[in-house]
Formats: sequence, C-alpha cells, structure tokens
Amino acid sequence: RIQILFERRMENDMSQTVASQLPSSSATAQEKSEAPETTADLSALISDQSRVSVEELDFEDYLRASFGYDKAGRTAVCVEQILDKLPEEAAVLDAGCGTGNYMLPLATSGKVKSYMGLDINEGMLYHARKKAKLIRENENLSVTAATVAGSLLESLPFGDNVFDVVLLNQVLPHLTDLRVFDKYRYTTALFLEFKRVLKSGGLLAINTSTHAQLGAVWYNNAMPEACQALKNRTPEIDEIKKMLLDSGFTNFTFNVDDEPLLGKKYWKYEKVFTETYRNGDAIWSLVSDEEFTKAMMKMKYALREEKDTFDSIAHNTVEKTGHTTQIFCTSSE
Repeated sequence: RIQILFERRMENDMSQTVASQLPSSSATAQEKSEAPETTADLSALISDQSRVSVEELDFEDYLRASFGYDKAGRTAVCVEQILDKLPEEAAVLDAGCGTGNYMLPLATSGKVKSYMGLDINEGMLYHARKKAKLIRENENLSVTAATVAGSLLESLPFGDNVFDVVLLNQVLPHLTDLRVFDKYRYTTALFLEFKRVLKSGGLLAINTSTHAQLGAVWYNNAMPEACQALKNRTPEIDEIKKMLLDSGFTNFTFNVDDEPLLGKKYWKYEKVFTETYRNGDAIWSLVSDEEFTKAMMKMKYALREEKDTFDSIAHNTVEKTGHTTQIFCTSSE
C-alpha cells in the first residue's frame, strides 16, 4: 500500500536534506508571477455575495483556490454517462457549479436548452460566468446559460417543477455540519429542495467518492489525518441512498468511474509540490501545518527513491476502487 511505502524509515541525514528542499505551503514567487489574476483583482468584481445570509460551513478558501482550480487540471468526470441520461431540450441546474467545468461539455451537446450554475463563492462564479458568456455568444448554440450566487444551505432560489436535470458534483463534503449530531441535516434538506425544483420524473445526477476511493488517492495516503477528516465529512453510498429515498427519489443507478478528478495531471506526481496543483483538491485545506510538512517529506522521498514501486501501487489501488461513484436517480411521480 502507498501508505506503507510512505512510512518507511528514512535516515536522519536524508530527512534533513529533504526538509531543506520542502516547498512553502504558500505560492512561490514564480507561481504568483504566472497567475494572470489574483483574489485582489477580484475584490472589485464581487457583487452578489452579500445576498447569501447563511454562514458557510465550507473548510476550503475557494475565493483563493478558484484562480488555480482549472489550472490544476480539475476535470468534469462521467460526462458521457450524464449525456446518455439527459432528455432532449433539458433545463439543467448545476448546484455548486464551481468554475463551471460541466457547463461547456453539457451545454454544447445539443441536448440542453438552458443551463443554470449556482454557487456561493464569487471567485468560482467569476470563472463560471466567463464560460456562460462563451455559450451565449456562440451563434451555433441556442442555449440559455447563466449563473447565480446562492447557498446550498438555504432554500433554492427557484420555483417548483422548473428543471429536468439537477447536477451535484463533488459537493457533499461541503454540506456536512460537524457541529451537530445530525451532521447531514443540510444534505437532507437540499435533497428535498432538489425534489421540489425538479419536474416529475426529473433526473438527479450526483458525483461523489466513497471512503475507499478517498483512501486510494495517492497523495491522501501521505496525510492520513486529513484523509480521515474528509471521510468524516463524506457520506457513504448507503447513507446517500437512504437520504434520497426519504426525499422521494427512486430508480437508482450507481456507476464506479476511474477518471481522476484532476484528469491527466493526477499522474504528474511532482506537481504536488506546487500550490497550483493543490488548489484542485479541497483536502489540502484539512491538513495541519505539521502533517503538511511530513507529507511533503514522505512524498519527495518516495518519488525520488522508489518511484517505480510508488507508481505501480498508485495505479493498482485505483484500478481496484475507481476514483469516483456516479449516482443517478429520478424524482418520483
């Protein structure tokens, strides 16, 4: 297992050498110079964020991460599966749309009539709006594409029976409230909201990761405490299904998918030492300073001294578990 490989004892002089080469958890000067936009540039653009009244439970600073999110290789996974399920002339709600990575492949498919992206973070919406504008300005498309600032912890700002399809991609950990006994209370409430805004028989498509899939991510193994914290926030498939059943959904399909959320860059192991790469995964916001330093040391040693073994284990582990699980279900009549 990768974790065993990471935990092999290193000589003291090797550890000192590696420690001296560790990157800072903040962006390097070179990374900053390569970034055409910054959160400072965004400050003048923030407009509707104040409309969101409920305090975010989120553990990630997505305003900052948004400017490196797409550069990290963040990929829309299971797109073909979603397209196979989409009805013609579909009205789509992308709940927690982020930078809008699903917007272009779905809205340009010929099966979508309207696409609405909703997110609480203005940094993410800044980039999603750019994608929506590209769609609206494409003379070959007749798709209405728009975004709106809103919280998934509140009632959705839409009427009843509006959408044919609702997407929820890798959002579930950000809805969990660890302060209370019923930590999935917001998730349950959101599923009821999805039932309300979906047309009868409408499709709900959820992409998530099981605990086994989270544990199979190669860099997660270098920081077991953060990985466990992420698992604590992520409901397992049986828990998700029960909440959906209780909310009035039926006709379930569960598909394991092996496409990494970071696309081909997932396998560019050395990229993990750059903040741009790490911006593509929220788990890095759960890492303590101490665990971060140890993780960097472990990974640098493993990649330098035993890369072939490391690479083989990383691929074999994912082949057994997959990267994500795609859930489909429909709103009951």
